[in-house]
Amino acid sequence: MEDLANWIRPIISGLAGGIVVWLLISMTKGSGEVKEGVKVLSYSTPFKIFCGLLIPFSMFVVYAMSQSYKGQEIPAFLVAFGFIAGAIFFPYQAFLTNFAYDEEFIYYKSPLVGRKKEPWENLIDVGYSWLLQSDYIVVDGIGKIWCSNMLNGYAELGEFLEEKIQDLYPDES
Repeated sequence: MEDLANWIRPIISGLAGGIVVWLLISMTKGSGEVKEGVKVLSYSTPFKIFCGLLIPFSMFVVYAMSQSYKGQEIPAFLVAFGFIAGAIFFPYQAFLTNFAYDEEFIYYKSPLVGRKKEPWENLIDVGYSWLLQSDYIVVDGIGKIWCSNMLNGYAELGEFLEEKIQDLYPDES
């Protein structure tokens, strides 16, 4: 019976994680908030709560990984590193960055690049990161802006970008 429990435990854990992600995405709004004609993309409250809880949970995981058996050091280190990276990246995105846009400009603010306002003509690239499972745009003067599907207004941004790219680069479409 213990073998069955050891076999099924990772499956249940994976399903639970999938359900949490599905719930977070389902609570995301397709359109962002509009302030003074500018569309503001922001993370939902449940996602921000998740990010806040991720920090102490990651500390627990790092502690648990520090108790690994001999021969498990490398996998334990990789798991701990993954949780530490997530505990830094997700709260940074959720709490410390702001992304907004209108027909003419991209507005972005973060501790690393400061407050920026760049015209859409500075759009260099639109892409997708398989590793982070997130879209991004690259803007000259700002750099890479991550556009997660957990952003309120993500769907609306996608539609806007399709039209904007057609306008900016009609020969390449």
